[in-house]
Order: sequence, then C-alpha cells, then structure tokens
Amino acid sequence: MSKRSGYLRGACVGLALLGASGAALAECSRSFVINQADWLPYMYRDAEGRRAGLDYELVKGILDQAGCDYEFVDYPSKRALVKLQEGTIDLLAGASVTPEREAYSRFTVPYRQERIVLLVRREDRDRLPTQELGTLIEDFNLVLGAIAGGYYGQAFDGLDRDVLMERDRLVMLNSNRQLLNLLTIGRIDAVVGDGVSLHVSAASLDLVDQVSVHGRFLNQDPVHLMLSKRTTSEQDLEMINQAIHEYTASEDYRALINRYQFEMVVEAIPSEEIENSYRVLGQ
Repeated sequence: MSKRSGYLRGACVGLALLGASGAALAECSRSFVINQADWLPYMYRDAEGRRAGLDYELVKGILDQAGCDYEFVDYPSKRALVKLQEGTIDLLAGASVTPEREAYSRFTVPYRQERIVLLVRREDRDRLPTQELGTLIEDFNLVLGAIAGGYYGQAFDGLDRDVLMERDRLVMLNSNRQLLNLLTIGRIDAVVGDGVSLHVSAASLDLVDQVSVHGRFLNQDPVHLMLSKRTTSEQDLEMINQAIHEYTASEDYRALINRYQFEMVVEAIPSEEIENSYRVLGQ
C-alpha cells in the first residue's frame, strides 16, 4: 500500500450500508448537482481519476438515505459559491454558516466538525508566539496563504484581505497542495486551513517532516451541507436534515469517523493541541 493510500484509506470507506430505515416520506424536488472541490481528504480524485474522499462518501450516503438523485461536478471552491448563488449548482459540502451565505443558501444541520489551524514551517513553530492572527502578521511580517472561497473563522474574516493582498502579504489559491509547496520553499510563511486536510495534503507531498501546526488554532465549528435557495425547497432541507440525523446517530457513521480520526492521531503533524482536537471530532 502506498503512503498516500495508507493515509486516505479511512476516507474512502463506502456508506452503502445505510439501509432503508431512514427512507424519505416524500420525493426530492430535483436531481441535485453537487460540487466536488479539490480538497484532500474530503473530496478528491484518486490515482485512477475516480471521485473519492470522506465528504464525497458522506454526501452520497446522506442523499441516498434521503432518497434523492444527484450528480457531481468539479469547480474550485470560490467559483462553486458563485454557481450556487446563481443556481447552476444545488449543493456544497463542508460549509460553515456566515450571514453573507445565508442570504442565498439553506444550511442543513451539522454532519461533522472541523478545526481551522495555522500551518508553518517546522523551524518556525517555536519562533512564532501564540498571538492573535493580526498581531502575528504585523509583528513578524508573515505572508499568509489560504484557499480562495473558504471560511476560516472570525480572526481571519476580520483581516483586511484586499490590503494584505496589495501588500503581497496574502496569497489565495485553489488547493492546499499549491500552498504547501509555496510554504516549504519560503514564498509564504503560514497556511490557514482545515487541520485534517492540511495534514493529508502534506502527507501526499511527503512534506510532513517539514511543517508543523502553530500553537494557536483559529476556529472550531460544525460544518453543514449548503443548498441553493434558488433551486431547492424547504421540504428538500427537511428531508436532508432527517437523513443527517438518522445517519449521524448510526454506528456506521461513528465507526467511519473514529477510524478516520484515529489514523490522523497516530500519524498527525506533531502538535498536542491539534492531536487532541482530532480525538473529539467524532464524539
């Protein structure tokens, strides 16, 4: 088994055993168009080009339980938000609730948790104190990197991103792997993102020994499915919420999350704080 497949094996477990107990009492209003971003280990394409990932399997399982038809398309995260607002995409996974998004989206109940961290070069972890993000940027002249279109908590949201980009202090790209390459060659100083995704992306590039999680994490929130108000109904939302409640109460869901998180604890980027966060994600 390759290193990459070893890190990702928990994310590729199928959810076909959900059963018929949660069958929807009504029909979905449409066949949903779902975006799959390049987001290891939640959504990605494997070596053979097949769709894979934890959220990919979770979304399929939830919508199968709700009795909905669906298809997947591929857009970068920022572009997918625009298409959801336009109504050419119906559903996004791994979404945090924000007032701006609530204007054009319906949010389901949570289906898992995420923790947003700051990843730095290994040699910089002890050099950079645990300070507020804005103070850290100014005091140490940091250049940050993040995936465009993501939500990373209030500390990041409160930054004047336009000014930082004009000053070449913020780089926004489409994938963690692009950002990690820039981090390790010294073009940026820190990457903001989901802790699990950053770890698996680093592992896929054989960069785990070169990076470390900074002591100050930025945000911890439940994540939701995000439905377009333009193309979906309140009944769709209720049906999917019912399916999420039933699935997340099942042993299949707990087994999948715990098995996946256990792998992250065993082989995680060294940091006691982030390792502890992995232990509670499935609880």
